[in-house]
Amino acid sequence: MGSEQPEQVARRQLEDVILPFWLGNGIDTEHGGFFTCFDNRGRRRLSTNKFTWSQGRFVWLLARAARLADRGLLSLGGLGAGSGTLIRHAERGASFLLDHAVGPDGRCAYVLDERGGTALDEQGLPLPAERSVFADAFVAMGLAELARYTGSPAHLPTIDVIVQRIADDVEAGDPPTPPYPLPPGCSGFGARMIVLNARLDQARAHQAASADRANPYADELRAARRAMLAHREDGGLFTETFVPDPGMRDTILARHRTPGHALEGIWMALEASESLGETGDHGDLLASVSALCAAGWDDEHGGLFRYVGVSGRPSGGPYEDLVRRTWSTKLWWVHTEAAYTTRLAAERYGDREAAGWFDRIWDYTLGTFPGGADGEEWIQIRDRAGAPLDEVVALPVKDPYHISRNLMQIVELRSQGGRP
Repeated sequence: MGSEQPEQVARRQLEDVILPFWLGNGIDTEHGGFFTCFDNRGRRRLSTNKFTWSQGRFVWLLARAARLADRGLLSLGGLGAGSGTLIRHAERGASFLLDHAVGPDGRCAYVLDERGGTALDEQGLPLPAERSVFADAFVAMGLAELARYTGSPAHLPTIDVIVQRIADDVEAGDPPTPPYPLPPGCSGFGARMIVLNARLDQARAHQAASADRANPYADELRAARRAMLAHREDGGLFTETFVPDPGMRDTILARHRTPGHALEGIWMALEASESLGETGDHGDLLASVSALCAAGWDDEHGGLFRYVGVSGRPSGGPYEDLVRRTWSTKLWWVHTEAAYTTRLAAERYGDREAAGWFDRIWDYTLGTFPGGADGEEWIQIRDRAGAPLDEVVALPVKDPYHISRNLMQIVELRSQGGRP
């Protein structure tokens, strides 16, 4: 990348590669919502079904991109997409979700068809009705980022109902987590992290709509942060799954770790603590950054493994099967989340070891995931050596969220004090 600074490279990827792909292919101008069911290379649309998980994420990224455009940190004028256009698309996406996905009790539909009705599989049969706290959270987070941009309180009641619903489900145990449910009684880091993420976005939406910038959910944000950080271990790694049955402690389910997840959670914990004015544990969190990078780094091929600690006896189940099958793959979201967290630790908190890790991860990310001759946009999943894999991750979608979010966060870091 020559002498370009990371924020310049990130901005160029957003303006020239990622957002042009999604603005050109992802907007459903007829029915509202967004198309995200593309193959991993971005060359074929595989379905017009709309997974609410990705619909909420798309609203979020449009609203965040509009904020950056207003601040002069992003320019999409060549695409005819100023902030006004981005917000109109976001508002239509929000309306699609509110009209078709969101229930009065905060539970959201998992997948819809093109018009917002019952989604069908490839054989034309109705897909089973499911629910996931992750899908629910991303709906709330999309609405929250839109509310943060507009300053309007109109969506706040819906956001609050959804976020409280998922928080209650996670606290009660055994929350629904398709597409990879955990065995009964097991508690996953991901569910606690998504509650923290949703609480953080909820807080920012309320502050944007409040004359005194007050956060009425400070206690809930604090509790969500504490619950997620209960997964942090003494050595700095994070337990991915709490398994209460002593007879299962030697299983892959109990012993594996997901460095990318933990690194993602760390930036949320850091930003939440800044919001709350409570920074006493920052030293421990910064120590975890380098510990996680070291644990996940592939010394042979470079990059971060999807899972580590994949040893022990198998116990079965779709999630553990995923861990066993894909532990050595290299995923886009693992690397962009790690890139932002290490950059944050280095730039805002002066962590020199994290700065070194950022350089390694950033070079690998930019040298591996952009499609180039392999495909449009970025290739989201590659094998251990970096070759593209023609498959999807979790949902049958090509999701723009992590790439866009993390690159925009990197762009923002040196602007206006680096505050998100």
